[in-house]
Amino acid sequence: MLRTGPDTALQALKALEEGLRRSSTTGGMVPCVPYAHVEGGNGTRTRLIERIAEALRENTPAEMGRLRLCTYDLVAHSATAGQDVSVADQVYARRRGRAVADRPSRSADGPTVTAAFFTVPFESLLALARQVHRHWWEWCWGLRLCRGRRYGHLWPEDDGGQRTYRSALRRFGATHRAGADAWDGLLLTALMIDLYGQARQGLLHPGRRRRRPRHAVLLNGCPSGADVVRSFLTLYDEKHRTCPNPAMVLIAALPPEPGAEAGTHTLADAARKLATARREALGSFDVTLPAPGGVTKEVRPVWRPWLRVRPRTELILEGAALAISLWLAGLLSFLPGIAPGPFPTDYTACLTGSDHVRQGRGDGESTLAEQYRAATRMIDAESEVARTAGKPERTVTIALIHPTPPSNENELRSGATIPDLRGVGLALQLLNRSAPRDDDGIWVRVKRYDAGVQYAKAPEMAEHVIEDARRDPKLIGVTGFTESRTSTVAALKRLDAAGIPIVTSTATAKKMEVGRQYHGAGPNNEREARVVADFARKANTIRLGGGSCAPAGHVVVVTDPTDVYSKELGEKFVARSQLPTGARIGYTPGDINGNNVSDETELDMKYSMKEVAETVCNRLVKEPRTLVYWTSRVREFVTFLDAFQNGECANKDLTVMGGNELTDAALGGTYAGESWLHLYHTAHTLPVGHPDRSATARAYNSAYIRAFGMDDLWLHDGHAALAHDAVRVFAQAASQAHAVDGDLDISGVHQYIINGSFKMEGASGLVQYSNGALRPFNKMLVMLHHDTDGSSVVLVCGKPGNNIDAGRRWRQGDTTYNCPDD
Repeated sequence: MLRTGPDTALQALKALEEGLRRSSTTGGMVPCVPYAHVEGGNGTRTRLIERIAEALRENTPAEMGRLRLCTYDLVAHSATAGQDVSVADQVYARRRGRAVADRPSRSADGPTVTAAFFTVPFESLLALARQVHRHWWEWCWGLRLCRGRRYGHLWPEDDGGQRTYRSALRRFGATHRAGADAWDGLLLTALMIDLYGQARQGLLHPGRRRRRPRHAVLLNGCPSGADVVRSFLTLYDEKHRTCPNPAMVLIAALPPEPGAEAGTHTLADAARKLATARREALGSFDVTLPAPGGVTKEVRPVWRPWLRVRPRTELILEGAALAISLWLAGLLSFLPGIAPGPFPTDYTACLTGSDHVRQGRGDGESTLAEQYRAATRMIDAESEVARTAGKPERTVTIALIHPTPPSNENELRSGATIPDLRGVGLALQLLNRSAPRDDDGIWVRVKRYDAGVQYAKAPEMAEHVIEDARRDPKLIGVTGFTESRTSTVAALKRLDAAGIPIVTSTATAKKMEVGRQYHGAGPNNEREARVVADFARKANTIRLGGGSCAPAGHVVVVTDPTDVYSKELGEKFVARSQLPTGARIGYTPGDINGNNVSDETELDMKYSMKEVAETVCNRLVKEPRTLVYWTSRVREFVTFLDAFQNGECANKDLTVMGGNELTDAALGGTYAGESWLHLYHTAHTLPVGHPDRSATARAYNSAYIRAFGMDDLWLHDGHAALAHDAVRVFAQAASQAHAVDGDLDISGVHQYIINGSFKMEGASGLVQYSNGALRPFNKMLVMLHHDTDGSSVVLVCGKPGNNIDAGRRWRQGDTTYNCPDD
């Protein structure tokens, strides 16, 4: 308190106010700290408190943000609430800036919002939003008033009732009605709570630096208003002892007391008393003004920063500290070009599998040509069993369109000709031996149609099938078609137009799906591309050295634009891949003169395998984490490997991912000993011995081993299993048709394949045709890794069978990835 006369008091307070302001280039004189300069006047103490709050709001520096006196407003609004509506409604209305509490109308007139089956007036949605906001606001206040340490001073010390928001409002109203003394004490307590909360922010609060100055209150009680100011000081001392507030500095000018001696305290004494941030009651004391001369005494803020920096520098330092913290925690690894931190947790082991498949050595006592003839004799013999031993009313015929074996033994080893015939023979053997034990069992005979090398005569054979179907009412469909070629697509179109159902074995091109009569036993190229593209993006397939691997960063697609299977699979993969692929590399076997030049802009045509190998090498040098996706045929792949090893990239590690075309060659040991080759190839069945095989697959494997031995070239291959399942699809549909109405004509059998309820446990996984589907739903696809030790399973997507918990996800280290679904 400054004990002085009116003139000196006014001069001193003006000087203090000038010290609390600074010059601004944009706004003239602006406050440096929040302050209030209030004349005592002739008003009441309540009005003085209200004027202090108004002045503090008005004189707050812009950089400190808006001064929010929430507790003060809550207490003040509770006193002005009327009696016609609830106090809570009035307080909330005042908080929202409305003079009276009004309920928003919920009229059905006006705009509406429609969602699904509901149409709601927009005004009703707004009313609901307001109600939710109000209840949330009241809940927050109830939590503060009940548990907040600062807010405990708003309740009487002997208060033992329940502390809720609405009980607080009732208590505030009762205090207002109790008289000015009680009400002024409550109002000042609320103001001090807000000012202390404004200054004492948390350690990480963004306002901590901006709100460190104290709040200064300058009161002039000379000459008039001395009683009001003196009464306020008495109340302030009283509340300051119960609710200490070091964030507030109060300077009051009062006339000297009559007959009292001059104070002995100086400004230096006042500065020393205020130089604390602790919540302790200091009390008021008189100060004698010094002689004029520009005496200045520093009063420190509530807290002092360790390092005084400008806001921009502080923001940059805080951002850098946050980035370093995230880097140390390894949380920025998703950003390109930023390492995962000093403690990387990325799994870098190569995904290679562990349980290697035993590579087949083949039957050394018979040639491949002899094995081909043996497979055809097996089919013919089992068909003869059906003709002679089967009951005519339960015997059906299936046409088999198959290719002539190629003259090149390597092509025959890696192709599907022999295993496809074997799968058909094993299916006939199973069906014809189980038919006598089942009243609805079906005997099946197969009529073979040789379509020539690479199905060159497939359209012609289709015409023969159509003619035979007219003569034989028990011919219920066609199987075979192990390759997706232009000739096989043409044959399928003729069969579909004639209304003859088809169930192909290993042909996977979506272009084969010519119409309603078509069905495939295996997944199509679209599903394979989706699964493989997802796998290539996530799996550690690229060798980095030191026994570590990483996912591919770039993909090179090699394709034959004239081959239906190769062209479509390459295009589907590029469409599904989220990795950069560049232009596909095109190569057509035998087209050394460029007669089949493609006009595709995204196709880089080459006319020798040496050029293909050089292009792959160039891209590998430019981007070491390059994966080659091979969709061309297996014969070209062997030639490519030879050309690659004779070029500039000889002995470089090469990661190749391919389709079922490469499976037979890999399982047959064609690439054995190539330590530089990191090969992944798909298959359509689980290898023999895999724990996730179904009971049907195990029984099929046992039958295959009994017939062809453990060392057979195609023991683990999916061609035979798919051919086996294709025949069984027809047999199961025929059995269902016979059980219902005994009719085994071609249309009666086909309806049980397309009616949406067909499901069969197959040797190649679960075969389930949705309503009208041309391919099985989520058909199983297997990815194997091939190295010098053989091939091992690294991915299974699709159901191996019912009640088998496999095929929904695959694992790499401790991370599990979901398989794409159809």
